[in-house]
Formats: sequence, structure tokens, C-alpha cells
Amino acid sequence: MSTIEAAIERYAPVSRVSAVAGNDLVSQWTGPIAAGFLTLIIFYLSLISTSVPVTSKESATIDSAITQLEAKGFGREALMLRKMVSFRDSDNWLNSVERSENAFAATNFPFFIVTVYPDFFDRTKDDTERAMILLHEAQHLRGANEHDAYAYVWEHRQQLGWTTLSHGGTATFVTVEEQTRENAPDLFTCPQKIWHDCTETLLAKR
Repeated sequence: MSTIEAAIERYAPVSRVSAVAGNDLVSQWTGPIAAGFLTLIIFYLSLISTSVPVTSKESATIDSAITQLEAKGFGREALMLRKMVSFRDSDNWLNSVERSENAFAATNFPFFIVTVYPDFFDRTKDDTERAMILLHEAQHLRGANEHDAYAYVWEHRQQLGWTTLSHGGTATFVTVEEQTRENAPDLFTCPQKIWHDCTETLLAKR
């Protein structure tokens, strides 16, 4: 027997054992992964089937707000909202359990489902305010919690064109400012700034 043949004879059983062990490991993980994926699909379908889609008119309003977001430099959020999200007009079973007051919209993460409520269409002043709401929901679509979503929108309101000067008197601005102070109080801890708002460029009068 040659040296090469002896080496093959020596190591071939080890290789076969390694291959079998690798296949067993794959088999161990394939089942749970497939079951988990199937569970997510069933859960997603339950959310979709217990709600209704937005109307064509509502869809056009949403699209205008997304276009506004894109125009203001939020292209990543606009792409996600336009291509990946299923917009719904009524609560699914999960939202019915958890819905909060004064909500303009709600997001089911990680299922890319956004439910828009009547206030989104009726209480907002214009596309800019609706874009602001969608910008908030886009943060949830990326996994952000309430603090981070409110903080992101408040810190980027100048870029969006949603400011105290342009929208400060609207019902939506008043509500969202109150909610931001409640959910992201750390943004309002600067006594040298007007209204203690750390994101404001104006200094408080002495």
C-alpha cells in the first residue's frame, strides 16, 4: 500500500464521521427554524385577516405624505414605507388589545404593518404633519422604542419643516409635543433654551 493510500485509509473514516455529525446538526436546527418561520407567517396572516386595507383615497393621501418625506431627505424611510409596509384602515386583533389614546397610527413590528387612524387624515393640517407621523412609525419599523421614535422626530423636525413657527398652533403639534415631553423628557432639560427644549436654537430670555 502506498503512502497516499495509507493516508486516505486513515483519515477517510474521520471525514465520514464529521459529515454525519454535520448533517445531524443541520437536522437539529432545520426543524425549529422552519417551525418558527411558519409561526411568524401564521401570526402575520392573523393580523392582516383581522383588519381591512386603506381605501384608494386614503392610500393616495399616505403616498403624498411619503413623497413629502422623500423630498425632505428621508429617502430611506420613504422607500421602506412605500415598498415594504401594508397600510391598514382598522385595528387588527393585537392593536385592539393595546391601542393607546391620541394615536394617529400604530405599527406592528416586525411585521411591517401600519394602521392609520381617522386623526391621521382628519386632524392633521397638511402633508408635512402626516409625513411627521409616518416618520415616527418608520422608526418603529426599524425596531425603535417610543422614546427613540419620539426623540428622532423631534430632533429632525426642522429638516422636515414641521416647526413651532410653521405648525406650532395646530392640534397635532400640541399633542405630539406633549407626547414627546412625556416619552423623551431628556430632550427638555436645558434651562438656557426656550421652553427648556434642548433641540431649540433660541435661547431663553433672562
